[in-house]
Amino acid sequence: LRQALALHRFPAFCAALVGGSTLLQIPVQTSLQLLLHAFSSHHLNTRVIRTVSRFLAALVSASISFRLLNRIPPGSASSTINLPMTDLVICKTGSFDAPPEDDSLEVDQATLEAKSLSRADLAGRTIDLTLFAVMRALDVALSSVLERTKAASPSPRLEAAMKGTPITLFCLSAATIMHAWFYSPARLPQTYNRWISAAAELDRRLLLALRHARYGTWTYGKETGMAPLLGSMCRDYGLPEERGDPAKTIPIPCELVHMGRGKSCEKHALVRFWKGWLFAAKMYTPLQCIVSAFLGAFIAFFYYGVCLSRTRLGPKLFASKTVTPQMWDSGLCVLGGCLFCGTSILFEHQRRRLEILLFVLPRAAATWLPRRYLPEHRWKEHLVFAVSAATVITAAQESPRRVRGVLGKVLSEVLTP
Repeated sequence: LRQALALHRFPAFCAALVGGSTLLQIPVQTSLQLLLHAFSSHHLNTRVIRTVSRFLAALVSASISFRLLNRIPPGSASSTINLPMTDLVICKTGSFDAPPEDDSLEVDQATLEAKSLSRADLAGRTIDLTLFAVMRALDVALSSVLERTKAASPSPRLEAAMKGTPITLFCLSAATIMHAWFYSPARLPQTYNRWISAAAELDRRLLLALRHARYGTWTYGKETGMAPLLGSMCRDYGLPEERGDPAKTIPIPCELVHMGRGKSCEKHALVRFWKGWLFAAKMYTPLQCIVSAFLGAFIAFFYYGVCLSRTRLGPKLFASKTVTPQMWDSGLCVLGGCLFCGTSILFEHQRRRLEILLFVLPRAAATWLPRRYLPEHRWKEHLVFAVSAATVITAAQESPRRVRGVLGKVLSEVLTP
């Protein structure tokens, strides 16, 4: 309890953000009115002054709360554990370790040594929260513009675009996250990596084979010493070991991808839907079975998308000389599954689609940014967070319906007198 109530913890951050946004409004508004009266003799719009005062109060509060959350108490930095760069580094080293990820976004060791810093000293611990605030602020701004445009000139095309945009954005966001989980897991939070791994139930050897194919160390038609990787998997699932040898079997059969669940890709997709539904049902059934169906479909569509790409549909659309089996298994089949799984959002109610989208968008955006960066650049994140949070809080006070979803309801309850 003592740690939870510390100034650099989330409860203190929330108290400073919400409390400051409320308490600072009156002194900010009074100061603003005095300044305007001193420099202008024109009549002042009370509503504009109130809105600006709310924004400035929220801006100051967001800035203070950001500093609190990034404050590191003396002695805690030295005890910070340096987390592994990928979720597989923690495993024992061996012949078939995951190939190195593309860490061009991360601060390299030479830079750290030149600046006498350790990875524990790097900034970025609030990057997920900042991106969440940014996406919410963008939603407030864009939805306001679209509503005004719709009111000024109603259009069936605009209406259709507004309904279809969340689906498209979710498909792209889901594809980005799943692609990062496969090939660049360090770009996702470790808790998110573990959750996806638990839901996917993908044999680690198959995951490693796909990563090696991506980075060129797994090649069809060549002896690369990788045969034992999937050979052991074939043995475990009752298949001939040569079916897992890329030098002899081109491409690796989908039966191995199904991990002992038969040859039929459709049957495997149904099994995956059922297992995904059961996985989600442990958390969501008391509330809503449709959520479980959505997650079950997400997993099933991913696996079926992989099968469609590499064996069922892809080779029929493209000649094997144009798109080779190596090209399918080095990334295209995974990309197909990543894109297809996003269509599972259609299982959700329309009013819930936006809420789910706003949940995954910040995580997708985080994969394009470094998770940790040099402390000298923290001011950029500080500025972006403060402006975004102030925008959302001001909108929640001025017009609560502009902040959509559960967050809007919570802020309306907390901020509205």
